[in-house]
Amino acid sequence: MHSLRITPAPSKRLLGLALTACLVGGVAIVAPTDAFAGPVKRQVKRRAKVNKRQARQNARIKRGVRSGEVTKKEARKLRRQQRHIKRVEKRAKRDGVVTKREARKIQRKQNRANRNIRRAKHNNRKRPRAR
Repeated sequence: MHSLRITPAPSKRLLGLALTACLVGGVAIVAPTDAFAGPVKRQVKRRAKVNKRQARQNARIKRGVRSGEVTKKEARKLRRQQRHIKRVEKRAKRDGVVTKREARKIQRKQNRANRNIRRAKHNNRKRPRAR
């Protein structure tokens, strides 16, 4: 007697191949999305950090002016520096991605501004009080 080999019908074979292709394709579609989730979150965090620090520095300048520790001329220079940082930040965001290099540049500028604010507040120059 001949041994009978049972082979699946062509439609079942195609179905199996299609199912395998879908599963593999599904993984390929999902993988890049997950791979890009990390950098996007870092971008958002980086921007939030920069904006928070910018707000704190502006508040320090305002407090310095209000208390008289910062003269009008010093305040003008410090505000100009803050506007410059804001422009650099906008330029960095323009393409939708703030690179590490751009973030470092912004951070360096914020560090310098921070030092300038501290120096202005502690240089013993007082704004003349109105009488």
